[in-house]
Amino acid sequence: MLLKYSLFLLIHLNLFLSYSYGQDQIYKEQRNKDLKILLISDLNDSYGSVTYSNEVHDIISKIKIIKPDMVLCGGDMVAGQKKSLTVGQLDNMWNGFQSTVLDPLYKLGVPFGFTLGNHDASPGYTNDRNAASKFWLQNKEKVNLTFVDDRHFPYYFSYIKNNIFFISWDASSAVIPDEVKTWMKGQLLSPVAMKARGKIVLGHLPLYAIVEAKNKPGEVLEEADKTLSFLKTHGVDMYISGHQHVYYPASKDQITLLHSGCLGGGPRSLIGHNGAAYKSYEIIRIARKSSPENADIQGYKADGHSQIPLESLPQSVTGFNGTVNRR
Repeated sequence: MLLKYSLFLLIHLNLFLSYSYGQDQIYKEQRNKDLKILLISDLNDSYGSVTYSNEVHDIISKIKIIKPDMVLCGGDMVAGQKKSLTVGQLDNMWNGFQSTVLDPLYKLGVPFGFTLGNHDASPGYTNDRNAASKFWLQNKEKVNLTFVDDRHFPYYFSYIKNNIFFISWDASSAVIPDEVKTWMKGQLLSPVAMKARGKIVLGHLPLYAIVEAKNKPGEVLEEADKTLSFLKTHGVDMYISGHQHVYYPASKDQITLLHSGCLGGGPRSLIGHNGAAYKSYEIIRIARKSSPENADIQGYKADGHSQIPLESLPQSVTGFNGTVNRR
């Protein structure tokens, strides 16, 4: 009886200490500081590939030079979403991602926020989702994030950095499940989110189509206008997405819609824009006394790291489900 009682006290003491530590970390991250974010996305190449392009290796090798406070990834970290891929092949892909991207960032102590893409964990691909979940639960400590809510990690979770509240939600398909939306609403109304100086949501699929290859239902989130209204109602400043493989910082209804370019295979051009496609990444800077609404966003070509002039991008892009304007 005494042993059972001692074990009960020990378990609850550990839970209390863990909770207290988590609250202390959150408190530290609620201080306003300059925030520099390196945004990368769509790192994958051909189905089943366990290796990465020179551009992926190059940007990871330059982390010490860029010196970001954190790295965000808009999804498609591995090359799944093919029924013939075995469990072993899926595990090997994630191991390749670990050695190429995750471990180098972890060794440098750089926090890594991500969202799962359709090639990582598409609904309907049970083996893909199981492999992604297994990998991230085994490597959770390597992301170095200060979680606010990690109960549903790696599918959807919230975290805080320099008093910016982040949410990564499961936008690996066009349909966001109702339970995710309910959780999301609770998070955006939470005390930590309400005290934050800004809110950023990270999801793989975008709201609106901006490239011809994705200019159709299923390649963007359903009910884009309704989703945008939801984000605006709850004070979200910026929605970051991948999937379309092209850099375009847009704005709609006073919310920044940042479309990230790709570092893996298949860069694309914007609808109605004849410029040559290129691989790219982005740097987001948010000043200490500012919010994501006023963030400085700069895109860079992965080949040569030359800055992409904003004026080189069209003033607006119109797809099948709406128009977005250049930010």
